[in-house]
Amino acid sequence: MIANITKGRKAVGALVYDFGPGRRDEHINPRIVAGNVTGTPLQVARAIDHTARRRPGITAPIWRTSLSLPDEDGILPDAQWATIATDFIAAMGFGGAPWVAVRHGDDHIHLTVSRVDWTGQLLTDRWDYRRAREAADRLEEEHRLVPARTRFRAEGPQVRNNELEAAKRRGRGPDADRPPEREELRRLVREVRDASRGLGRAAFESGLADAGVLFRANEASTGRMNGYSFTVEGLVDGQGEQIWHAASKIARDLRWAQLKDVIGDDPAAGPDAAATADMVDRATQMLRQGRIERGSAKPGDHPALSTDPAARILAQWQAKAAGQEVPAEPLPAPEPESVPAWTDRRRRPYGALATDSIPAEIKKTARQISTWQGEMETARAAARRWDGLATGAVTGPRVRDLHQLAAKVEVARPHIEAEVAARTDRVAADTAADAARKIWREANGRKELGWLELRKLGTSRKAEEKRAAVSSEAIHAYVEQASRAISRAASAARAAQEASGLPWPEREAERLREQWPQLLDQARRGDQDEGQARRDTEQARARDLARRIEGAQARIERLAQEAELRRMMPADQAQAESRARRAAARTATPAGRRRKAGGPARPPGEQPAHLRRQPPSAGGPGKTR
Repeated sequence: MIANITKGRKAVGALVYDFGPGRRDEHINPRIVAGNVTGTPLQVARAIDHTARRRPGITAPIWRTSLSLPDEDGILPDAQWATIATDFIAAMGFGGAPWVAVRHGDDHIHLTVSRVDWTGQLLTDRWDYRRAREAADRLEEEHRLVPARTRFRAEGPQVRNNELEAAKRRGRGPDADRPPEREELRRLVREVRDASRGLGRAAFESGLADAGVLFRANEASTGRMNGYSFTVEGLVDGQGEQIWHAASKIARDLRWAQLKDVIGDDPAAGPDAAATADMVDRATQMLRQGRIERGSAKPGDHPALSTDPAARILAQWQAKAAGQEVPAEPLPAPEPESVPAWTDRRRRPYGALATDSIPAEIKKTARQISTWQGEMETARAAARRWDGLATGAVTGPRVRDLHQLAAKVEVARPHIEAEVAARTDRVAADTAADAARKIWREANGRKELGWLELRKLGTSRKAEEKRAAVSSEAIHAYVEQASRAISRAASAARAAQEASGLPWPEREAERLREQWPQLLDQARRGDQDEGQARRDTEQARARDLARRIEGAQARIERLAQEAELRRMMPADQAQAESRARRAAARTATPAGRRRKAGGPARPPGEQPAHLRRQPPSAGGPGKTR
């Protein structure tokens, strides 16, 4: 799995690309497979950008990566990609931030993450390339995917531009019939190496000469072999000097450390060269693996009979090289194994169990294990579900209820707006009626003044009477208008309640409008807290069941060992143990007859106190003395 990381300013452009046609590969059926933000692609992108804008000083708040797989892994289902994306985000430490995973192809997904979490904290991207590589390695192991380290390990330095141009001048390269010299050397040397496998250096060098490969051995002054350098005819520089390539520069597997193990060395001389070489190899291997029992040889033994494996093989080789007779290894006498007593609970914890009862106990324990395994799988599945809620990958009930409340308020919004408009009309009508009442009172008071005072005020009695009549009519009209507005407001309020099913839809709409970010954050925190608590509970239950299963499996193993021991032990000993077990079972106190510790012992044959009956009276039944 390869993680390709990029960073940017906005998530909208990234999501537009994910759901667009694509620049290199055709995007087929783009879809969201995981994430903790719901909605359409643009809504998800805007939500991620909204969180990122809480830290305006960050130049690249959007962290983005693509997780791609080779063809060998096949096409994974969306559910497995969702698990991989969720685990990858958690491993990177981005689980508390808004993120989304988009799939628009068979072999890869794109993850878009805000480095600003829901609380406004900035998440670090330090060492993110190394952390992404480590997380991808763990996911490859968990999901049994092809490791990227094995797929992208370079076999040797590749042919670069300068060398390729020089090869073109010599008539080689992609456009010619012959590849560059270094690539041809890699092929030829490998073919010769495989053909001379196990035949030694002489065969390998002879094969190189036959293949037309010029070589020279790089040996130190002490005679130590360090490797080869190779070239072919025509591989010269501008001055006509031959260009030699070290084996490590052609391919990593052609270095002497690897090459010598493939071609091998010439066998050593001696009476039996093949056996001698085999013994030396075996002794070297034993020495390398550290399986030497030092100091375990018995005094007076021949070295070839030592209990030290490496010393024994080396002594045999020395004896063969000297032409001496190698003593035969005596067969160890089998030591009789002592059977522990059936009363020894440390070595035979189920020795007191009857032989016929062991298979039944094994079946009973196996059934209990099956039951516990089912409960453990159920607990683990529940823990995974609650983990999705705890990490925010799954929308919780509080967030869903909040969105459902918002949807109900949205349905009632036209009626709420009608109610608000009716109340506004009522307030306007009441204000106009109050103004008309003021005019009426003023005109009605002036009607009682004399004509001289009315003349000073620039009016007359008739004008004031007309003014009072007009004001009175206006008052009645405004009062009627206010009454109709009140009726409309009441009807709109009832319609809003019926449409939303809420007792106070206008109040809820105002609360959601003013406190939506805080309410959404509280709902998410509540869901995540509940998810964490439930997840921890289920994980603890799964661990407890796993411990029980482990103990029950150990019990089955001990029971099987006990059954096998009884099957293999001598018949007389098995009969003696059976008699001893039966005798112990007969002398054991029954559970119903146990008395309290420290209490007086009951005489044999006497009934307990609660079962004793008083003797009948002399007068017979029903009579008393």
